Amino acid sequence: MRLQLRPLDAVGGSCPIAGGPPGLALWHARLTWTCDGTPLDLRVLAAEPVALPEPEASEPVPGALARCVRACAGSGALLLLANPAAALGTGHIALAEGVRLMAIADPTDEACWDALLTLGQPCYGVRGELHVEVLRAQPASVISALSFGVFHASDGLIPDMIEESPRHVAWRCSEPVEAEVLGRAGFPLARTNGLAGRYDDRGNEGVVRVVLRAGGRSCWTQPRFVAPRKDACAAPA
Repeated sequence: MRLQLRPLDAVGGSCPIAGGPPGLALWHARLTWTCDGTPLDLRVLAAEPVALPEPEASEPVPGALARCVRACAGSGALLLLANPAAALGTGHIALAEGVRLMAIADPTDEACWDALLTLGQPCYGVRGELHVEVLRAQPASVISALSFGVFHASDGLIPDMIEESPRHVAWRCSEPVEAEVLGRAGFPLARTNGLAGRYDDRGNEGVVRVVLRAGGRSCWTQPRFVAPRKDACAAPA
């Protein structure tokens, strides 16, 4: 079953989920703190309400994030960093450990995401509307899918099919799209154009994700961490 939600639209209280029974929603909170002069825009998504810490103006962003991660530990709640470039930047994004979701509003945010993925830290990109695959239409199932990246982010472009396995990703659309397959540090691994496409892992990529684009709209798959294989081809120079 595919459900849709827009977690950055909600200010707080609840995040409605479309495609399921009426009233289906996640609990949602937004924390907009100024941490030692740096803005932090953090969202919390959970199946049930979570007690969150209070801001401390003199505390740096990494400390605030660490306190929020500890507050959510064991609750199943997910942290979404909505301003990664402004809050940490690529040089300090490793300190976002424990943040499972990251907003990708512009190329600077995307660079932070790719830097974190290159370090092997699992984090999933949020942009536009999220299309989440679940077996049961209930909040706990949605949280589980988000925490493991079982969704894709649609900024106006909705593919007919996205299929992933441990060794490949494939897609099909009802209109021609430009597809870009990205690896570590956002390195382009392949580019194709057309209604459909497929990328088979070589085994040395480390991480693989795909961006589809058409007419100013886009769709972003979530990263797959690729384990090295003995039969892997040599890395590109």
